[in-house]
Amino acid sequence: MNFESNLKELRKFLDSIKADAILVAMNNFFGNFKSELSGIRYISGFSGSNGRAVVYKNKALLSVDGRYTKQATDQTNSEIWTIREFPEFDTIKMIEEAMNPGDTLAIAPFSITYKSYLKVLKIAKSKNLKLKIIDNYPLKSFEISNEKIYLIGLECMGETRESRINKIQETLKEGESLLLTDSAAIGWIFGIRIAPTEDKCVLPNCIAFIEKKQKPVIFSDLELLDNSEDFQYFNIKDFEKIISSKERSIVNFDFSRTPLYFVKAFEDNEFEIKSSSVNYGLFESRKNRTEIENLKIASKKASLSFIKTLAFAENTTSTTEIEIAEFFENDLKLYDNFISLSFNSISAFGKNTSIVHYNPKVCGNAEVNTNGLFLLDAGAHFSNSTTDMTRTIYRGENPDEELKIIYSAVLRSVIIFSSMRFPNASKACYLDSIARFFIWNKGYDYHFGTGHGIGSFGNVHEHPRISPTSLEEIMKDMVLTVEPGIYREDFGIRLENMLLTRNSIKQGFVEFETLNYIPFCRKLIIKDMFSNFELEWLNRYHKKVYETLENYLKDDELTLNWLKENTREI
Repeated sequence: MNFESNLKELRKFLDSIKADAILVAMNNFFGNFKSELSGIRYISGFSGSNGRAVVYKNKALLSVDGRYTKQATDQTNSEIWTIREFPEFDTIKMIEEAMNPGDTLAIAPFSITYKSYLKVLKIAKSKNLKLKIIDNYPLKSFEISNEKIYLIGLECMGETRESRINKIQETLKEGESLLLTDSAAIGWIFGIRIAPTEDKCVLPNCIAFIEKKQKPVIFSDLELLDNSEDFQYFNIKDFEKIISSKERSIVNFDFSRTPLYFVKAFEDNEFEIKSSSVNYGLFESRKNRTEIENLKIASKKASLSFIKTLAFAENTTSTTEIEIAEFFENDLKLYDNFISLSFNSISAFGKNTSIVHYNPKVCGNAEVNTNGLFLLDAGAHFSNSTTDMTRTIYRGENPDEELKIIYSAVLRSVIIFSSMRFPNASKACYLDSIARFFIWNKGYDYHFGTGHGIGSFGNVHEHPRISPTSLEEIMKDMVLTVEPGIYREDFGIRLENMLLTRNSIKQGFVEFETLNYIPFCRKLIIKDMFSNFELEWLNRYHKKVYETLENYLKDDELTLNWLKENTREI
């Protein structure tokens, strides 16, 4: 794909509408642009999942979060693109940097959230800028998916659709309604999803309108395979027509997630709009007993495939990053209820481990045939659950002392986080800082969150978000990840476990139960860096891993020997 040619076409469009700059989103309002078709990817070459760009007639700025700084630099033409880091350099700062009073900024209503639009409106007034709302992003409109939506069964949900819909309706006051654009929340509430595809989006092109006492309405361009009496279903093209026929109400939105288009559509139809105080994404994060049991079973299955893959990666003479990723997927296919990978596996060797969201299919497929670090971040969708796990191992003997020091610091972070006991409903930002303690002490930090919620056959990234700025509450019966890491220019090390929050022996407190069974790399551990408490945790965990998986590997000598070596007492 000729990214520079695409950028030139965009600039021709700016000339045609007499605009000086345009905001370009990472993807469209449904969030389902494939990487090679996304707005930013289409004009720059950057294939990450999070970015924001402003294109001027003679300048192009791209701001990405800390996970993608190196990747964005590597994938874009430095003579054309200036790379900035978010959140320090956000959309507003990009607009301020190059726009002059009287300039015109073009905005596609499907590619900016209402919250961001309000900020842009404010800066436009203060700098005397003109805003031009265009119909759609000029080079790519939203994709029409060929997928089909089907209903998830009770054996996966653990409760009825009616009960979940009632939970949402109970949050609304008389005369209020709600528009949801969060695909994870919609999929959970209505028990729907698409057949998994390569882009791994659980529910693209879908929004929901929920009223206090009426049957909810789902809008999508996908075909619904099974009818349900619990909701109405319309094509997204009929959105404005259906909304105009509804009784006027106060519509709740999550302004930080809802695109400008939808808020504007309600305003044009004389609805009153309101920023919702309810985080509807948190509803799916509290798992019921059925979901928890399914997640536990799935974690064990995925762990088995994961350790077989690590044993293969460490012991094979020569292979490639893609072949290792395929080994993991092929082993998962042996399970009857395996559906698909929950995301494109990050299979990285050597220097490629330094790229946080490395994709060997996009960035290059390295040979794995020498000593060095190998990182695997991979997950699976089973028919009733979802997984996400990461390990970094070392191929060969006698790794450098610096690698061992950094690996041990990251492992200590996993241990201290996993062994916490904390008051129920503690803020996620408090827990995030605890995970960073040992990494900060080594003079490092990681520019991404410590963890996230895991869907129950839903999106692999769900609420709550565990990050320095997250005020979401961590409560009993959540399944989430802990995934600290240290990334340098020459390598990266990250470790990730799935955790369940459960009641502690101390009333009003909760603690974690680790769900996956994957040993840590023994040859990268410096024993003297760990306290007795941490060593006891590690040895106890490794003993449980071995005892849980041993019987499944009696006919797999390579993996069993690898497991024995890496679970030996330290």
